[in-house]
Amino acid sequence: MFRPFAQRGARVAALMLFAAGCGGSGAAPAPTSTKFSDLTGLFAEWRAFQRPKVVDGVPDYSASAMATQQRDLPAMQKRLAAIDRTAWPVPQQVDWYIVRAEMSGLDFDHRVLRPWANNPGFYVTVFGGQSDQPAREGPFALGAVEVWQYRFPLSAADAATMDAGVRAIPALLTQAKTNLTGTGKDLWTYGAASVTDQSAELTALAAKVSGAPGTLVADVQ
Repeated sequence: MFRPFAQRGARVAALMLFAAGCGGSGAAPAPTSTKFSDLTGLFAEWRAFQRPKVVDGVPDYSASAMATQQRDLPAMQKRLAAIDRTAWPVPQQVDWYIVRAEMSGLDFDHRVLRPWANNPGFYVTVFGGQSDQPAREGPFALGAVEVWQYRFPLSAADAATMDAGVRAIPALLTQAKTNLTGTGKDLWTYGAASVTDQSAELTALAAKVSGAPGTLVADVQ
């Protein structure tokens, strides 16, 4: 069974019913499918769609790339809306609503939050400590290096994995200089401080990876 989230039960079912009452206005498209397998297939496509394009190892959050994603999002939403889930068991209907919530979240990012354009902290990708929740609070660029997940000294495989994320940082920050056009004072105050904190994290990481195989040491520097 498709499970974007593991938890099921009455609380989630109640959320589904609430979401049903909060749908947008306008006529729904005519159903084109009643198969749950079509939802799972669409979900796989959706998760690939919501990720930014990666160019030479660096996620692309440029204005043109984000405009393209925003332009193509309604087509994904229409495909989801055309799947008739009314005869499905409640847990499967919950899955449909969860996918809709994810799509609505990306739509909100594009219309309102636009973190890639407004928040310097979005471009921080090196984290020395574990988040206090399953996903880090707030939006971040693709390619996080969760230093706390690694065991030191690093194996060759782990060094290569970490290096892929570290190597992207200079180009990502260069891209940020063009992408960031927002004027929100608080986001700039705290976001810029987060970038400074990342510099400190990299300094601490340099000591941990001393002698690591490959190019990781040079890339951290």
